[in-house]
Amino acid sequence: MYHLVYVSYASRPLHEKDLLDILTVSRMYNKKMGITGMLVYLQERFIQVLEGKEGPVNELYDMIRKDPRNKKVSLILEGTSSKRLFKGWSMGFKKISESDFTKLSGFIDPEKFFATPLTDTDGSAVMTFLQLFYKKNFVDYPEVNTY
Repeated sequence: MYHLVYVSYASRPLHEKDLLDILTVSRMYNKKMGITGMLVYLQERFIQVLEGKEGPVNELYDMIRKDPRNKKVSLILEGTSSKRLFKGWSMGFKKISESDFTKLSGFIDPEKFFATPLTDTDGSAVMTFLQLFYKKNFVDYPEVNTY
């Protein structure tokens, strides 16, 4: 299973309705394309993992890079795994505060967290952080229908 993780900044502050719109469209598209993953919104910054067949995941990533709601899109990790890591989530989502981030990640400064050197999928602080949400099912707006 191919996966990638990217980080980007919102080009403008996003309100709850904006985030819900992104989530609704993402879930429909991802279900159609066989993509699962997780999206976290923290201080006008997105952290997202996408997984599925390499072609559709890369096509979606290209669309995200061109989306005017994003700027400074940076690919921070890509690879393969023997199984789907976010099974059941066409797109898990969580909007978190800086204090929630600190509690969950152990990092006081989000910028340092994102600058942490990546080793491999299992050792990546970012991937571990995203998988924590999945394992605890710690999401806003859970999906009604599972993937």
